[in-house]
Amino acid sequence: MSFDRRSHPLTQRLALALGAALLVASTAHAAQATQPNEPADVCPVLKHIVDADDFKQLRSQPAAQLPGVSTADDCRANAHTYDCHWRAHWEADGVINDPLEELGADIAACFSNVVHDVNTPTRQHFIVTTAERRVSVTASVQGQNELRLRVTR
Repeated sequence: MSFDRRSHPLTQRLALALGAALLVASTAHAAQATQPNEPADVCPVLKHIVDADDFKQLRSQPAAQLPGVSTADDCRANAHTYDCHWRAHWEADGVINDPLEELGADIAACFSNVVHDVNTPTRQHFIVTTAERRVSVTASVQGQNELRLRVTR
C-alpha cells in the first residue's frame, strides 16, 4: 500500500480555513495583550494645570481635561483656584484599588518638588513648588464614588 502525498481538495480547503481562523484569533489575542486597561496618564494634565498663569483659561483647554471629567461644567475656575469633580471607577485596575490613592500617587510622581503633607482615607494634600510659585493640590473624596481635585495658589 502506498501513501499518496496529494491531499484531497476538501482537506486542503479545511486546512486553509483552519489556518486563517488561527491567524485571526492570534492577531486578536496579540492586540489585546498589547493594549492593557491601564489608567490614563494624568501627569501632563496635572502639570498643565499647576503651571497655568490663570486657571480661568483652563476651562477651554483640552490639555487641562482630567481623565473622567466629561465636561467643563465639572470644573470651576477663577484666577487662583481650579476645582474639578468627577465620578471615579472604584474597581481594581490592577495597580491600586482606591482611586484617591491612585490620584495621590500620580500627583506625588508627577512633580519633582512636591511635599505630601496630608494622607487620610478621604483626603490627600500636596504642596508643589515651582520656580514662580507655590501651589496647593488637594485630592479628596466628595461623596459616593466622586473625586475632587482642587488646585490653589
